Amino acid sequence: MHSLIITAHPSSHGFTHAIAQKYREAKEKHGHSVEILDLYKSDLHLDFLHYEEKAELKQLSDTQKAIQAKITTADELVFIFPIWWVNMPAILKNFFDAVLTGGFAYQYMHGKMFPKKLLTGKTARIFCTCDAIGWMYWLIGNPLRVILQIGTLGWCGVKIKSYTVFDRMRKRTPEECQKMLEKVQRIAE
Repeated sequence: MHSLIITAHPSSHGFTHAIAQKYREAKEKHGHSVEILDLYKSDLHLDFLHYEEKAELKQLSDTQKAIQAKITTADELVFIFPIWWVNMPAILKNFFDAVLTGGFAYQYMHGKMFPKKLLTGKTARIFCTCDAIGWMYWLIGNPLRVILQIGTLGWCGVKIKSYTVFDRMRKRTPEECQKMLEKVQRIAE
């Protein structure tokens, strides 16, 4: 099994990266291959999506093609990011916009209401960090989970296997963070 971990946190000191490392270690311990794609540090930098005519969307950059190749190779996609303003960081949203393109991730079919899902068979795990209280997201219906599960990833056929929110990060002790990393390890195994 090959896992592609996509991180979206600008600071190398963010807990996002500790989660990614723990997940990687747990997977590799069991003989799986793992690659981490740090959207802030990668040499595969994506410019923000822009175009004038829809036909331009079919002209993929070398970076888009390289990232799509990584997704094609992966059995599992792991997204790790902070929740800001009840949403994902803009760099991750742009990643989805620029990489999950028509013809690669989905394909509209003549006469069909919904597109053909081209990434079926792939799974995803999502780990989010936030400073807010976790139950607040459940109280408002967890819109980010719905967007990812039904919209973004679900639209392409990727099945979300787990969605984990680590809340109140600004108040967590080192011991509490260690317990969170142990949970990451259990999920990875």
